[in-house]
Amino acid sequence: MKIKKLKSNEILTTKDFPVHSLNTLKIYFKICREGHEEILPPTPVIPFSVGLPLLKGKDKKSKEYNKRIKEYLKENKKVKYLMLDGSHKTTALNLNHKKIHAMILKTDKDISEVQGLIDIGEIFGIYSINPIKESLKEMAKHFRGAKFFESVEDKMKRMVKEKVVPGYMIKVFEGKK
Repeated sequence: MKIKKLKSNEILTTKDFPVHSLNTLKIYFKICREGHEEILPPTPVIPFSVGLPLLKGKDKKSKEYNKRIKEYLKENKKVKYLMLDGSHKTTALNLNHKKIHAMILKTDKDISEVQGLIDIGEIFGIYSINPIKESLKEMAKHFRGAKFFESVEDKMKRMVKEKVVPGYMIKVFEGKK
């Protein structure tokens, strides 16, 4: 498993909008704002070079979804990673103009290493980590009903534009402190 700092426009985020818990976002935002983001666990991502979150079904909806995600990735060449979990963290980091501390998961050996770190408390979070193929399958199901796809950066900008995050966060993002 490799740890790498990624730009927010390199990661395909989850379809959850805005985020599930504003309180969690506030906590992560403050941690990042105070310069302590290194205590946050790295965001798990799978490179698209390893696999795509495609549906196996032969039905019309599955085929349409598979076509849409492939087209999105073709049109958005900067997006190179699939985020498995971490919408609150990545939003907080992005609002504070910080790169995303990510763990690059390429093999099931990487998954086992992460699970071991979760088991001893080195990595904390509410996500569970599954083998690569299973993770891709789960994410395909997650995205199936999505009307569109977004990078972490695009989703955060939409959250700011629609003012679904507190004003003080928007001010920090816009550089108005």
